[in-house]
Order: sequence, then structure tokens, then C-alpha cells
Amino acid sequence: MSTVEPRKPRPGSTAIEIVTAITLTVGRCPAARAIADAAGVTDTDLVADVGCGPGTAVREAARGGARAVGIDPSGATLWLADRISVLRRADRVSWTPGRAEALPLADDSVTIVWSLSSAHHWTNLTAALGEIRRVLVPGGKVLIAERLTRPGARGLAAHGFTSSQADSLAEQMTATGFAAVRIETLQAGRRNVIIVSGAG
Repeated sequence: MSTVEPRKPRPGSTAIEIVTAITLTVGRCPAARAIADAAGVTDTDLVADVGCGPGTAVREAARGGARAVGIDPSGATLWLADRISVLRRADRVSWTPGRAEALPLADDSVTIVWSLSSAHHWTNLTAALGEIRRVLVPGGKVLIAERLTRPGARGLAAHGFTSSQADSLAEQMTATGFAAVRIETLQAGRRNVIIVSGAG
């Protein structure tokens, strides 16, 4: 696995990214714990968090004993994730820039891939699922978690998946070759989180 030191953001040019990343740290802990529990993280796992944002779920994986890499397209967000991890003395974590559609990981290199509240931003779901399948070891786990949203929601309320979107994702995962695909809804803090999971 190749990792890089996140680039320090340039003053002013990434202020919106940093503010957004900071706001994403609020209320993420329950959802991060929920996805780590659902994945059954152990100290033998190598977890890739796709669209890791400020790294809350990456640090949760490390708390479970796993090594974890956070992947995000925003250098400013990765820089903030790294700073928070240093302050919290989180070890076994690393960061690398990348997108779901072209994961910067070797074939068969991770045991768990998860995405928490970022899949609704992916530009090509088919490519992203193919990449996840490529980087997972045989029998590895994939979990895609999103806030459960109502049909017709607008603005921030639409950030997530409806039940029918989760059903569609499950069908696409099966078509991509994932096995034992299932959907579950969990309470995570004040939010309902829908998780679509499968095995590589």
C-alpha cells in the first residue's frame, strides 16, 4: 500500500474544504462505530475508507486494532484528518489522495473496504464497485453506509440514500460479483444509517 504525507493546504485556496471537513467531524462518531461494528474489525484487518473525510471511521478502525488507510480526493481534508489523528495520538492510520473510481491501492491488498456518507458523491458507481472488488482480498468485506433519506428530499437532507437507492446499489453489487449482499438499517446516534454490504 502506498501512502503519502497529506499536503498542507494553501491559505485561502482551500478554506471551504477545511470548513466542510471540520463540520463533517461533528456527529460522525456513532456512524463510524456502527460501520466498524458491522464490519467486525479485528487486528488482522487492513481497512480502506473510501471518501474518508476527516478520518473519523479510519480512527475507529484503528481503535479496533486494524491498520487503516483513508482515501479522499481533497488534500485539505486529508491534511485535517492527519492533524486530528496526531492530536488524538491515533496510530496504524495513513492517508492517500484518490477517488472511488480509481483507488490508489494494489490488487487484493485490503480485507475491508468501507465508505461512510460518501458514495452518494461518486461519479461512476460501476467503476467504483469494480475498483473495490479489485482491491479486496478474496472473501474480503465491503460496506457502503449512507444516511437513510426520504424520497424527494432536497439540499443537505438529500445527502444519503433512499431505500430504493440502497436496493439499486445492492443489485449493482450483485451484478459486479459480490456475494452475500444484504441491506440493513441501524440507528447511529440520531440518524438512521443504511448499510449495503457484501463479500468479494
